[in-house]
Amino acid sequence: MPIVLTINDKILNPDHHWNDIVGVQYHYPNQYKNKVRLGEQFVYYRGVHRKISPRGRAEYFGRGRIGQIRKDSATVDSSRPSWFCTIEDYEPFNPPVPAKPEGIFYEQIPQNIWRNGVRELAPGVFERIVAAAGAHKGGGPPKGPVGPSPPVDGDDLIIPRGKAVGGSGQNGSWRKSNRAKEIGDWAEIAALMFINQELKAANAVHRAAQRETPGWDIDFLDQAGLFHRVEVKGTVAGAFTTIDLTAGELRAAQQHGESYWIYLVASCFTDRPRIQRIRNPAARISSGQWAAEPALFTVTLA
Repeated sequence: MPIVLTINDKILNPDHHWNDIVGVQYHYPNQYKNKVRLGEQFVYYRGVHRKISPRGRAEYFGRGRIGQIRKDSATVDSSRPSWFCTIEDYEPFNPPVPAKPEGIFYEQIPQNIWRNGVRELAPGVFERIVAAAGAHKGGGPPKGPVGPSPPVDGDDLIIPRGKAVGGSGQNGSWRKSNRAKEIGDWAEIAALMFINQELKAANAVHRAAQRETPGWDIDFLDQAGLFHRVEVKGTVAGAFTTIDLTAGELRAAQQHGESYWIYLVASCFTDRPRIQRIRNPAARISSGQWAAEPALFTVTLA
């Protein structure tokens, strides 16, 4: 049976703070162990409490499938164990689906059940929510505008090694899929909006849109007259566990050092994208802060 996974914008009770990462993993207490099953479909739900305003509408904001399940290593010997599951095949809803359209809830459940982080969802209700979102199987994320504003600047879009259990939030899985170009194009437009509107850049050039491949996607002059080369990486998930750099991108990063940037754009295809700007990634690799491993080899057949 499909399920609902709750991730709220604002956590009112510190005891209910979990290591959830949208599109990557879900962290939950033992009481939901028998509801979260490998391969099960789900929809994401968030309640009315918001970080930036007192209240918003309750809504469903994406769908996916439950992947690998494992016990939280920090609670192995605890009388109150918790669990992680990976998120697979994540697709955001653009726009989100209101939980109570036209005054009638999709979920006809007792009031106290709304507090549950995980709850079962009748198959018919699941299909109605998905249909309302306009989600489509096998065709990639729903298309839509970047949103009403450029991405919000952030500094927490990289998940350190060992902090995540995996899932489709890993950028590499998107590169291998037929969705990679859609997501990449969307992320580049979002980054270009940020550069033009937030950084007030002069003469920004979208090289990728012109089918140029110098080793970066966008370049521009900042207000101080400094030249920036920007490689953009996007994901529909809330953060990155890995990123992919081609050989050409890595060479360009090594050659241009301080003028080379990676812009990470998370939560693509939503109205709340976020961006993290990273300067001189080659220095992070050479210092050992980041680890780079070859992932693809070109084989020439005799």
